[in-house]
Amino acid sequence: MSRIQLIFQNYQEKITLAFCLIVSLLLIFNNDSDLIKNAKINSLNSFSFLYQPFNWLDNQLFLNKKLEVLSSENLRLSLENQVLKVHETENIRYREFLNFKRRENLDFVGADVISKGVNANMSSIIINRGSNDGVSKNLPVLSSNGVIGKITAVSSSTSEVQLISDVNFRLSVKIAPDEVEGIMRWVSEDICEIAELKKISDIEIGDIVLTSNLSIYFPPNLPVGEVVSIFEKSDSSNRIVTMKLFSDLSTINQLFVLLNEDVK
Repeated sequence: MSRIQLIFQNYQEKITLAFCLIVSLLLIFNNDSDLIKNAKINSLNSFSFLYQPFNWLDNQLFLNKKLEVLSSENLRLSLENQVLKVHETENIRYREFLNFKRRENLDFVGADVISKGVNANMSSIIINRGSNDGVSKNLPVLSSNGVIGKITAVSSSTSEVQLISDVNFRLSVKIAPDEVEGIMRWVSEDICEIAELKKISDIEIGDIVLTSNLSIYFPPNLPVGEVVSIFEKSDSSNRIVTMKLFSDLSTINQLFVLLNEDVK
């Protein structure tokens, strides 16, 4: 017995290897037998609990990766949606102004705002159109909603626009439908005042304010804003009207310079 133990100790590794090879060959050649299949199933069931933490970890890693991909895709779609909204807004503005152009038989050139200055009260902006595009001083400038200013300086490829919000800006306007005429000046944000209006004039809140026939640089009937309040001075024969501009000066990015040959 001691001799057998001695042989086993001396050849333990080789005997173990031979045994493993024999078992492996038996498993390979009997892979389709019911006995082997049952043994596989039983062994998997016995040791399945060992794989559960690893399966859970794999699932978490997969879910985290999928969440990252979905978040990235959601961000991309969100950015694309914002770009589409901007393009839609720009298209609407151009269509609105094209309809106005056809109605009034005006010629114009589109422009983008390239600088809004650094002052809290924005009184002028720079656009990317100049003398090469037919722009010259004192031409009216509009947004798709109405008048916002006029050209005050021109280079070959850029121009400066004096906005209605400049305290020195004045505009001759009329209030429809009775075409009562007065002088408009800016007050704050999108609010302006119209002075020199006769008390006997028939003006109501909601009336539309247009450029008048007396304006030197602006053709008549360009939209400007609407009446929001009326104030009568007790010591004067005139009244003051407060109006709201159709154009939001704080958000203007695309403008139109009128090139009407009647404007001098």
